Order: sequence, then structure tokens, then C-alpha cells
Amino acid sequence: MKKGCLLLLLLGIGCIFAQPLEFPQPQFITPIFDSFTRNYVSTSAMGRGYTGITIPGGMDNALLNPAAYLPDKPALHLELLAKPSIKVDFYAAQDTSTGYNMTANDRLTSPVPFGIFAVGSSVNDHISYGFLYSMPKTVRMEDFSVATNMGMSLIVRYPTFNLHQFTANAAYHKDQFHFGVNLHNQFYYLGDVTFLRTFDRVRDTKYLLRPQFGFLYTGENINTGLTLVPPQKTNWDLKYVIYDTKLPLNVSGGVAYKHNGTQLAAELEYEQCSAICDEFKDRYTFHLGAEKTIEQYTYRLGYIYHPEVWHGDYLLPDAASDTISIWWDKILPGGTVKKNTQHILTGGFSWHHKDVNVNLSGLVNVANTAPVSQISLSVDLYFSAFQRKDFLYFGK
Repeated sequence: MKKGCLLLLLLGIGCIFAQPLEFPQPQFITPIFDSFTRNYVSTSAMGRGYTGITIPGGMDNALLNPAAYLPDKPALHLELLAKPSIKVDFYAAQDTSTGYNMTANDRLTSPVPFGIFAVGSSVNDHISYGFLYSMPKTVRMEDFSVATNMGMSLIVRYPTFNLHQFTANAAYHKDQFHFGVNLHNQFYYLGDVTFLRTFDRVRDTKYLLRPQFGFLYTGENINTGLTLVPPQKTNWDLKYVIYDTKLPLNVSGGVAYKHNGTQLAAELEYEQCSAICDEFKDRYTFHLGAEKTIEQYTYRLGYIYHPEVWHGDYLLPDAASDTISIWWDKILPGGTVKKNTQHILTGGFSWHHKDVNVNLSGLVNVANTAPVSQISLSVDLYFSAFQRKDFLYFGK
């Protein structure tokens, strides 16, 4: 009898811990989906394993470390990116019913081919500044569909999340020491937010100001860097659900070795995801990068270890405003996020001219989980080039 009671108790405990997750934030904002939603903005950094905290660079590098933008002359930076869509079969469905099935026919896309637009310069030998617009996260799902009228009609929604970020950067440079700050003006756009039992189209935009602080030491052969984004409380009122949550603490640091045109960097990024939800693990992302400059060309290689925050079953939020409609009977109440730790290889190339820099980089996840790939192309154009008659002259 006692053994039977103990068995029932253990089964009950197992059922409690096996309960599906209810999202603590709007769906695609949660770090669960970072494996696809995150854009690796900064072409040069992406090529060397997305390292840049410890390596001084151009205007785009300020997004990794606000102290790491070291301009030699005023410049404009433009960056485009392409991220192919993926089948979301790593979000497994429970069956093939009509609706939000998360089957292999559904796709996650990133339809906006844009990374960064920025301008920057320096006031004097010690103070630099810059202004950047970037899109660190984008995703659109194809699609959320509900069949009505015995399958004769289809109501289609395209759940979308875009993070628009306007950044003001300022840095102070004194000999080997560099200190910087970014003020990230973030606009979170949510379109066609997914809710069960309503055909309402829910959209929302939220503004948040997030500071980022950075430090960089540039020695003769060794660089060290550190950057920090404090946590911030926030909420989303999406009509049917109110999320009281926070954006987590993010701390990154690392070291770089440089010698004779070669740079090697190792950096670690910490994200306190457990502050969002007790079921989430804190994320430690590891970056390795290398680059070699030979005359007018720079070659880059890198590796990113991007661990998962969580995997398991989840429930979609329920509006409960159309409970009489029979069309919801075949809609799945949720899905399953499979294991999604990523091992990403990167590579890149730059061509340097006195008037312009052209950068090309790519990455791909080589693990059999959470597929993602990205190609980025960027151009740094120096304003001083327009003052010369031989602008973009390629002769010797």
C-alpha cells in the first residue's frame, strides 16, 4: 500500500513538472526563439565569430562594444543582410490538424534585408561619436491559419516581430584606455500576435531606452574588453494578455591577441534568462574569432557556441473570446520546441581602399538543431573621398 501511494505521488510530481510552458513574454520576444530571430549585425564582427568587444573597429563595431569604435575620419556605414527562411520542424507539432500546427509546411522568415545604417566621426583625438539605426531581431511566421466554413475559407495571420533600434554612441579615448556608452532607443513592433479563440488582429509597438556601457584596453599585443547592458522591467498589454516581465542583464567580456596583422579573439556573453522565467537557463554564448590582414585584404574565420535557453512543450495564449465557434476545435493549443543549441561557423572577407571598405561575411549552423544561416554585405564610405578629384580611383 505504501509503495502504491509512493508511486502515485511520484507520478503526480512528474505530471506537475511536465506541464507545458506558458510564455512569460510575447512569443517571439522570448529568448527561446533567438536561434532564428537574432540578426548578427556588423559584417566584420560576424566573419570572425561575432567578436568585437576586444577588437577596435568601424562604426558597426559600436553595437558590440560602445568603446570599440575608433574612427580615423568621418564615415558612413551601410549594411544589408539576407537570412534564408527555415522550415520550423524543430518546433514539432502534435498532429497535422488544420491551424497553427508548427509542421514542416510552416516557415520562419526574415523578410527585411537590412542590418545597419550609421554615421560617425570624432570631435578630437579623445572623443568620438556615432548614430546608428539597426535591426537586431526580425522574424515573420508563414503563417497562422484557421479554416472556417467547413474548410471553404481560410483566415490567415502572419505573426511578426521586428526590433528597430536607434543608437547614439559616444566614447572617450585616452592612450590605451577607451570608455563608451550607447543609448539604444528600441521600438518593439508586434504584428498579428498569436491568440487562440479570437479572429482579432492584435498589434502593438513599445518604446524602451536601454543603455549599454563599454570598456576596452588596447595593449601592444593584448586587448581586453567588457560591456554591460543592465536589466530592465517592462510590460506588454496585448488586450487579451498582460505580460509583466523584464529584459535580462547582459554582460560580455573577452581577450584578443594581435601580432603582425593577425588578431585572435575569445569572448564570452552572459544573458540572465532565468530572470525572465524560472524554467529558463542562463545563457553563456562563447565566441572565437581570427582575422589576418594582408595588404588591402582581410580574411576572417570564427565559431559561435549558442546554447539553448529551454526546450519542451508550450501553450499558446488563449483569448477565450470566441469559445462558441467550432472552428477552433481543430486548432492545436500549443507545440514543442526541440533542443536548439547551435554550433555556428563563420567566415568573412574585406577589401580596403582609401575611399571605401567593402565587407562580406556569412555564417551557418553546422549542428543538427535549429538551422540558421546569414549572409551580410556592408560598405564603409569615407566622407573625405568626395573632396578629391580621383574619388574611387583604382590606379597605382
